Amino acid sequence: MKLSRAFTVALSLLPAFLPAAQAVNSWSGANNYYVHTLPTDQQEQLFQAMSDAGMKVLRTWVTGLGSGQKNSANKGVNDLEHAGLGNYDDTVLNLLDQTMLIAHNYGVKLLIGMYDVNTLQSKDVYFRTAGSVDGFYTNPTTLEAFNNRITHILNTHKHQTLGKPWSELGEYIFGFEAQNEPMIFDQNFYHSHLSWICDTAKQIRGNVGNKDMLIFTGGGSGKASVQSTFFSSDCAIDVVAIHDYNDDFDSFMPSAVSQAKAAGKKLIVEEWGSLFSSSDSSRKANLQGNVAKINKYGVPWLYWELITNGDPHQGQDYEIQVYGTDWQTLESYAKSTSGVTAAFDFSAALAR
Repeated sequence: MKLSRAFTVALSLLPAFLPAAQAVNSWSGANNYYVHTLPTDQQEQLFQAMSDAGMKVLRTWVTGLGSGQKNSANKGVNDLEHAGLGNYDDTVLNLLDQTMLIAHNYGVKLLIGMYDVNTLQSKDVYFRTAGSVDGFYTNPTTLEAFNNRITHILNTHKHQTLGKPWSELGEYIFGFEAQNEPMIFDQNFYHSHLSWICDTAKQIRGNVGNKDMLIFTGGGSGKASVQSTFFSSDCAIDVVAIHDYNDDFDSFMPSAVSQAKAAGKKLIVEEWGSLFSSSDSSRKANLQGNVAKINKYGVPWLYWELITNGDPHQGQDYEIQVYGTDWQTLESYAKSTSGVTAAFDFSAALAR
């Protein structure tokens, strides 16, 4: 079809009036699995520090735990189903209700797991029903009970103050995952049962209609976090979560970023940390090196973990006290991350 010269000229000018695609920046956050059991003033201190650093998301999960975690002043709380499968004690959910309000006041959203693999490992009610850790992922009774747990958390429970189910609280909640580090203690079993992660993601999505509330894998061990199964269009996962404490991001991140982009999905470094060192310069260098590696790929990161009391140096010691030793270093790298061009756009999920 022949076009008039006037129309052709007008058509050629259109791009000048169309908005250019806007580049988005990366971002950072942190983990604390017992934040909701801390005194209110310490929760406020944690979220204030995150706000000061420009951190956007805090990851935690629904699980029972004892008092004095990391020598903190937290109080113990029972698990949601401590009295038996399907017998729900909402105390832990009520505590998280209040935490998400506090976090929101400081511009932070929560990423919430439905369960923790360490609770299963400690022989809780799911373990006792299934008879083993691996059995939890295959036993028909625990599979059904866990799907019901997801539905209870996301839709049956109503926020004490807001009066809505968590599935409708996108202003407060960044996303969900079924379990922290599913099957991490048995890598052979993990590789042969990746479908459990996709199936529970489907259960979450069936309860959460808001697609801006993202669904995560829960993380794995280093490069094993990234599996082709998760990039399938049949898998309801939105974000593949990477947990890496080996500082080897360069060995798998280029491929992971490419796979995620091709699948229309996202990546996050959901857990990483630098071991405490008596050499202050050594830890600072490790922090700097890891942030540089992650930022090179434009992938957001959540540090493991931030605490509000002096570091007790327990076990594998990655903790950093807000406003304590090494905080200023981590804070500066979090701020610098906000100036990095992102590989993936999380802006809709981060919006308040």
